[in-house]
Amino acid sequence: MSLTPETWLSRHTLLSQFDAPRRVTKAATDGTKMGVVLWARDNAATIGRHLLLLQHGWPGGKAPWSEVVVADLGSSDSTAQIAREHGATVLEIGSDAPRTQATADGDGMARILEWTNSDILLVAPANLVRLEFVGLASLMAAMLDHPACRLATGAESPTGGLLSRLSIRPLLAAVCPALAVLSDPTSPLFALRPDRVRELPLARTDGFEAALLVDCWSKHGLESIVQVLVGELEWDQNDPRQNPTHAFHCQLAVLEALRRAGRIQPKGEFGHILPTPEAWDENGSRVVSRLEVFPWKSTSSAGSATSLNLSKWFEEKL
Repeated sequence: MSLTPETWLSRHTLLSQFDAPRRVTKAATDGTKMGVVLWARDNAATIGRHLLLLQHGWPGGKAPWSEVVVADLGSSDSTAQIAREHGATVLEIGSDAPRTQATADGDGMARILEWTNSDILLVAPANLVRLEFVGLASLMAAMLDHPACRLATGAESPTGGLLSRLSIRPLLAAVCPALAVLSDPTSPLFALRPDRVRELPLARTDGFEAALLVDCWSKHGLESIVQVLVGELEWDQNDPRQNPTHAFHCQLAVLEALRRAGRIQPKGEFGHILPTPEAWDENGSRVVSRLEVFPWKSTSSAGSATSLNLSKWFEEKL
């Protein structure tokens, strides 16, 4: 039986648990294969410290990892070399994104899913100032506690980060009220069961994380998703999600997933960011006919719109 949003909130929105690292270690000892992937691009300043802590500073005793992977998105510094020196497997995953943008895309995630042998895989960005192990382990422990869970997402807060709060959450709430319960759908921190996620489509742009949540809900219901409140993330540079190109791609990825789920139909010319209430047809599937530029970055002006024919975009992508 599918969960209602209210029931999901009470059962599937979790706080970080201090005993989570120990529980993850025990599960690994009992035979569950745990893997960790760090997305990296020009992260020589942080990658070595992260890998040392993952392998030798795990608070639950012996590190639980059967795989430690650095997915390099085209670093121009010594990130990959440092990762190898610390015993990590480096997967070279090229990216056409701007050098200032260290976000992953769905193509890279698809390669990782094909490569990994882990039962539970933790995914995190390497440009975090520090890795909070209690929160990270809580994502993995949540999957141990919820056998139906395919995807556990790490929310910074009950309202989420800027991109989630001011763009993606309103979009999801307008089209799929059930998904309004997701606090931070653009979070780059998540854990998943690779064998259960390989069957899901992946948006091929960056911002695939939010689209993956939509696809998971569409195919398996809310019970397949858990969210853990992991606390505010601190970046060694700016949060890469506060990048207009990433925001734009994230919205396109979510719209693609909503189309797959039968929740919207593309129609006409588009700008980007947020649908206005009058743009929705109340009968049957939602008909997207107009998008407006929305100043999701609180310190910036609205900026210029990027427009395209989304019908044509969908035809090319699907």
